[in-house]
Amino acid sequence: MKRNYIIPAMASLLMLGACDYNEDNFEGLDEMTRPTNVFKKDYTLTDADYATIANNSTNKALAEAAGLSGELSALKTSLTFTDELPGTEYIPAFLAATWYTGDDGSAIKVTYNQRRASTATEKALNAASIYSVSNEDYETAWEGAKNTFFTPTESASKHVPGILKTKYPEAANGDMVLVDYNYSEQEPSGDAPALSEGFDGQTNGENVAIDGWHNVTTIGTYAWQAKSYSGNLYIQQSAFRHEGELESYMITPAVAIESGMKLTFDACYGNYKAEGGRLSVLYSENLKDFTKEAIAAATWTDITSAVNIPVPDGTYGTLANVCDYDLSTLAGKKVYFAFRYNGNSNNATTTVQLDNVVVKKAAGTSDLKSTQVSDLFQFNGTDWKLFTGALSLDAADYKAMGSNYGNLDSSMAPDNYLPVYLSQRYPYAQEEDQYTVAYKYYDGKSNSVKCATYMMQAGKWATTTVQVLTNQFVLTNGKWNYDPSTVIDLPVEKGNAEVSAFYQAITDWVKENHPEYVTGYGNNDYYYGGSAYQNNFDFRVSAWKGQGTYNDMSDADIEKLMWERLPEAFPHALEALYGSVTPVDGIDVIYTINFGIYDGSATVTWTIQYKVVAAGKFEYVAESLKKVE
Repeated sequence: MKRNYIIPAMASLLMLGACDYNEDNFEGLDEMTRPTNVFKKDYTLTDADYATIANNSTNKALAEAAGLSGELSALKTSLTFTDELPGTEYIPAFLAATWYTGDDGSAIKVTYNQRRASTATEKALNAASIYSVSNEDYETAWEGAKNTFFTPTESASKHVPGILKTKYPEAANGDMVLVDYNYSEQEPSGDAPALSEGFDGQTNGENVAIDGWHNVTTIGTYAWQAKSYSGNLYIQQSAFRHEGELESYMITPAVAIESGMKLTFDACYGNYKAEGGRLSVLYSENLKDFTKEAIAAATWTDITSAVNIPVPDGTYGTLANVCDYDLSTLAGKKVYFAFRYNGNSNNATTTVQLDNVVVKKAAGTSDLKSTQVSDLFQFNGTDWKLFTGALSLDAADYKAMGSNYGNLDSSMAPDNYLPVYLSQRYPYAQEEDQYTVAYKYYDGKSNSVKCATYMMQAGKWATTTVQVLTNQFVLTNGKWNYDPSTVIDLPVEKGNAEVSAFYQAITDWVKENHPEYVTGYGNNDYYYGGSAYQNNFDFRVSAWKGQGTYNDMSDADIEKLMWERLPEAFPHALEALYGSVTPVDGIDVIYTINFGIYDGSATVTWTIQYKVVAAGKFEYVAESLKKVE
């Protein structure tokens, strides 16, 4: 029995001895017998790959530690990475399991879906509250009348800001609320307002001309003009590019005033100038005619103190109600109202916009039918304002989509319904038109506000929320890592268009900044020596001197200058051709360039590196300029 073990034991000893002998006498044998597998490839994740990534044990542990197990599991069906669950962190484990035979230096450019970072507006919308206007809110707006809706004169933009200021006393700048309310196009009194003008019959860009109204310029030449924005017509005046003083009136027809009537209108400023360009609101009981002389002779009462037009945060404000003036003291009289603009060419050029001029009667109570609509309001740190930077679905929109509950949910994917909504709302949308849509989403427990942004692309509304990214992953020290660094090879080949474009970008910069160094061909220069014809750098001293710009320098000084300037050359091409590149937190993004230098006898390959330090900005990596051995 013992002999049964002797032969294997002896064989083992012989094998061990043989290994020692080979290692001692044949240096490098292990390396020779271990083939390397260094590869570079492009790969696009399939639907099945996302499930594989979600089920990967390494990724599960990573997600559990980050509190993202649910998000990782959702990847199986969403097929989309997120900011919280980025592809750059969860793809490496998939690569390790799939290409486990790879060796260091292998690189894979992976294409995958990732939800792009939300804009400030999208973040605010996704955090928005929902508020439904109550019967008590309506009663306050109607000063006791039992109407449960808003109208053109008692509008949401007029009353909701005050409601929200009371309901959300701790609101922070930028907060948003989606407000549900009822709306009726008709006024509840049953009688038409004594005056109502929305300027809808005017022509954009032409002087305002309305029966019974008078558009009179008393000083200067500019008259009130009709303007249009997003399909809404309004009137506008400005002294911009006007010579000297400007004073112009927009005068209403005579209005017979009754007790309880109020003057209301919408207004806003644009291109606001502290120096002036202002609106005054006046009325007259004794205006006889509409000539300059008659207007000057009339007695005007100034009620501008009842008008509050906010100074805009941006270029233009939003047309909203700015006046609710009680006319009861004028009951029994006929008066003309005037909107007067005063400005001048000495920077008093603020633009004034007006709309929805109404003299309304005292509110009555009515059972008029109304519809439920939803509007967005945003807090600017001081006041709540109607937000027009996104669309919001109304009750009728949800009903048209087939929702019985006024929301979308898991059975009604927004991406299946919102593109149809946009197609119906904007049938003539043009390429790259873009809209953000806010909607209510039911998650099984409650409604919340969500949003999605879509762009018209190739005739269809496509989501911009999901980006298709291609990122590079490199195998280093046996581990796959996200590595956006790039190697740019510039082979010395005449006619290689891509390489020529790189060198031409350098010469174009020289042409713009030091044109005397560019040759008559326009495709090479001797400031850096780059040539988009030869696709190399020409470091022949004789060629540099032949340009006639170095006559006072020795050959040694010229050669020294060549090498000093060389690192400055490449950023001009990098910024022109790779301007969208941005830094990555925690990673040095390095661009390595391999290129050729001709010295008159031979072309030698060199390499140089640059670090991405800002968006589209590159910095030379010290001592990285080296000859490739």
